[in-house]
Amino acid sequence: MRFLLIIILAVISFVGTLVGILAITGNLSGESLQKLVAPSPATQKVTIPQPNIQEDSIATLIEQIQKKEASLKQKEEEIKKKEEEIKAKSQELQQMQSKIESIQKELSSKLGEDKKEKAMQMQAIAVTLSGMKPDKAAERLKTMNPDEIAEILTYVKPKERGKIVEALDAQLAAQVLQALQKVQPPSTPAS
Repeated sequence: MRFLLIIILAVISFVGTLVGILAITGNLSGESLQKLVAPSPATQKVTIPQPNIQEDSIATLIEQIQKKEASLKQKEEEIKKKEEEIKAKSQELQQMQSKIESIQKELSSKLGEDKKEKAMQMQAIAVTLSGMKPDKAAERLKTMNPDEIAEILTYVKPKERGKIVEALDAQLAAQVLQALQKVQPPSTPAS
């Protein structure tokens, strides 16, 4: 009997503790007491569908990958456009460079022609001056600047050149001699 008394006392203390907890939590009602006391019918196992964490993370990863692929495709298109622009600008630059080179060739040929023409003019003047007496030639050259005189005199034979310079006044003659030192002799010798 003692044993039975201990069991009853344990059951009563369990029920008392349970009632006390329900009272403290505010869940003490007639319905909850009846659930505790009354035998419950066989409970059915209710399964709550939980989302598959693995499937959700895979779906999220797939979505992120698709977004990245779309972003990469867009950037590739932008790069292709930039490359096309660079090619177009490069071709345009090459065309401009070839135009500049042709203009430079044209200008250098015209400059060469101008130099030849000027040399022919200087040679013609030199021939004319060579045919004059030195004092008359000096008279004609007085109106020119010393550099032009020196350039013309390079086409005159050295012997006649000396006579013409001698016929110039002293100051102009000194300037012409200085200018003659700077002037390159013509490529065609004086006749």
